[in-house]
Amino acid sequence: MRRPSTSMMAAACVTALTACGTATPQAAPATDGSGAPVTSPSAAPSPSAAPASSGPKLVDANLSQLKSFAIDLGVPVVITTSADAGAEYHLGSHPDGSVDFAGTAVTESTRMTLRPAKVRKRTEANRNHVIIVASPVAAASGPESCVTDERRGVLLMRPCRPGDATQSWRLAPAGDSGLFELTGAHTALEVDNGKIVKEGGWTAFQTIAVT
Repeated sequence: MRRPSTSMMAAACVTALTACGTATPQAAPATDGSGAPVTSPSAAPSPSAAPASSGPKLVDANLSQLKSFAIDLGVPVVITTSADAGAEYHLGSHPDGSVDFAGTAVTESTRMTLRPAKVRKRTEANRNHVIIVASPVAAASGPESCVTDERRGVLLMRPCRPGDATQSWRLAPAGDSGLFELTGAHTALEVDNGKIVKEGGWTAFQTIAVT
């Protein structure tokens, strides 16, 4: 939120001194040569820091509906396309941070965990929202990484940021038990031959638990 700036205005005050009815002469103000008086600029106060934003404490999104489906939550899994896609293409990341479904084997880069997304308040709109967290066996130091819906059709691994809408995915059960669709802030995931496409791809996914 943009806040209006404030400034301090200093006013000069001239006091006439009199004694016994006789005025005391005052020094003439300094001029710049053109007759205009020279004034010293007032020091502007440093702007105060904006108050920290406040709001309800973040809580886990409601995933209770998903517990009756064969979807692995809170444990390392690979997220794959369904058998209808012709092959089980695995969601995975690359060294440049990009994310797609190019893999067909369980590797360090395809191990993910579905966890509840963090929300300010549980509502119907954020029900069944999850984050997808990279879960390699050899966990790297530093913050965890989450699949981020950067823009339509473009997924990247970014440091997890609780409450970030671009890292929140709506997981909607679809068809047979265990199958689901994933919709992010910009992208409804569709996959064709391992590539994320904007339309015409397979939309049903599944989890396979890994150790």
